[in-house]
Amino acid sequence: MSPLTDVAYTIPPVPDGGPPVGIRWLRRTIARFSDGTDHTRRRELATDRLAALDIADLRQQATERTLAILDAAGARPVDLMAEIARVVPVDVISAALGTSLPVSAVAAVARAYQPGVSPDEPADEAVTQLVDLLGGAPDERTAAHIALLAQVYDATAGLIGNAAIAMLRSDGTSADVVITETLRLDPPVRATRRAEPGTGEIVTVDLADSGLPFGAGPHQCPGRDHAVAVTAGTLDGLRGCRLGGGTVDYVPSPVLRIPRELMCSRAS
Repeated sequence: MSPLTDVAYTIPPVPDGGPPVGIRWLRRTIARFSDGTDHTRRRELATDRLAALDIADLRQQATERTLAILDAAGARPVDLMAEIARVVPVDVISAALGTSLPVSAVAAVARAYQPGVSPDEPADEAVTQLVDLLGGAPDERTAAHIALLAQVYDATAGLIGNAAIAMLRSDGTSADVVITETLRLDPPVRATRRAEPGTGEIVTVDLADSGLPFGAGPHQCPGRDHAVAVTAGTLDGLRGCRLGGGTVDYVPSPVLRIPRELMCSRAS
């Protein structure tokens, strides 16, 4: 049995401490870093919100926002990652959830989402800002809202970037086909971690080579359809663009595969 589906394997513990409202509070309060009944309850807060979203509308909104960014750029080359892939998904999902939250704050949270990856302080400030913008109640419902956007920020950006490379270098393959192939051959989330039963030893679980780009078991990503829809809509908007040449550089990460920069421009 896989560590993903064996409930004896647990999520590695997250650090204690930190301010009353900050990145450590967020980790301790969301489904992503929980097990058992806490995980079940907190996951429902996320899945209930996602279930209320219109998948087709997410795709359409992503297309419209992508086209608006390209229109504003005119003849100027656009960094597909910084200006589109790391902006459109957060904007679209945030708007669909009935909010308009700053991408910069979501980005700061995402950078420190996994313990030990980035300093806590900038993320602490961002979490406080987002809690205030969401009504000021530091509860599980607010934490779930922030977590949805933080998880969108990196993973969906990576899917858009990897799929855009494939699509813009192909001979007109549809966005849907490109996404399916990207999830199979070049998924943005490559691995996750679990704690072994008994010993607590941390093990890395491969997702890419296992054909599980969204995981499996109790912690399987609940936003697969939403991520695919936003990615497809973004690719629809990028149709006809030209990708700059050269080797693609990727953000250093043991578990993610995300292009650092992708310059593109509209075909003249």
